Amino acid sequence: MIVSVNCFAKINLFLKVYGKRPDGYHDIISLMQSIDLADSLVLEETDGEGIEISCSNPDVPVDERNLVWKAAGVLAEQVGRPAAGLRVKITKNIPLMGGLAGGSADGAGALAGLCRLWGLDFDDSVLLRLAAKVGSDVPFCLVGGTALVRGRGEIVEPMPVGIVESAKGSGAFLLVLPPVGVDTKSAYDALDESRLKEARKWDDLMIEYVETRDNWMVAIADASFPVLFHNDFEASLFSSSPELVAVSTNLRNHAGHAILSGSGPSMFAWFTDVSEANAARDRYVPIAGETALVAYPVADGVQVMG
Repeated sequence: MIVSVNCFAKINLFLKVYGKRPDGYHDIISLMQSIDLADSLVLEETDGEGIEISCSNPDVPVDERNLVWKAAGVLAEQVGRPAAGLRVKITKNIPLMGGLAGGSADGAGALAGLCRLWGLDFDDSVLLRLAAKVGSDVPFCLVGGTALVRGRGEIVEPMPVGIVESAKGSGAFLLVLPPVGVDTKSAYDALDESRLKEARKWDDLMIEYVETRDNWMVAIADASFPVLFHNDFEASLFSSSPELVAVSTNLRNHAGHAILSGSGPSMFAWFTDVSEANAARDRYVPIAGETALVAYPVADGVQVMG
């Protein structure tokens, strides 16, 4: 049996990072959105005794460092079977270290694909718990769509009406991909060094979470949500990278606004009219070797076939 999975990238429409937790992670509040830029996985069972991973991008590790490998191990442990006799082919379209959760999307795709391949049926709560063991962004990448995320990323609340479902949500993102990588841990370290940030009390976080959720519900409904775009990483990353500042300014000149996704370096802008997004892409002139493309919001994190 062969199972194919499309694994969709995510962007952060809103991202606040709070103090470091006792477990070493940071608490976040983020509004995440799946987009149609996707990696693909092909999974099949073999007679072998291990996991065999291949990838179209030679820079992607194909051993236990890969979240596909980790996902297989977590799922196998849950059902009491060996993580063996498995071959996975990854076709990589999501840039590495781009703030688009490409590795996490692959991990989520592996969980969903292996459930189909191995004939497993879990409650959503169980699968999300397993996803959190694989990586912080993996739960969202499994759920997908438009969702508010908190904790270290393991608590995912889909919005009642997402951007795809909104009556005014027929637009698209102009996504800009600079040819540089930003290490997530280094970005968090730089953010910590750039400010004195005490861990918020749980009650304070919940108040901000509810306010963020309510504001975004209204903004999605009336298509005014670009005014709420925010990313805490911008200040610290831009202060140390004139190149990223230049790319951000360039995108603003073409689109009127720009926002960093995750810990960068990918950036995006929103157009309510797809034709305007295409026109902005066509007139976009890169200044630092970046690539511009039109990305559409999607309602799923993964798509399993076969």
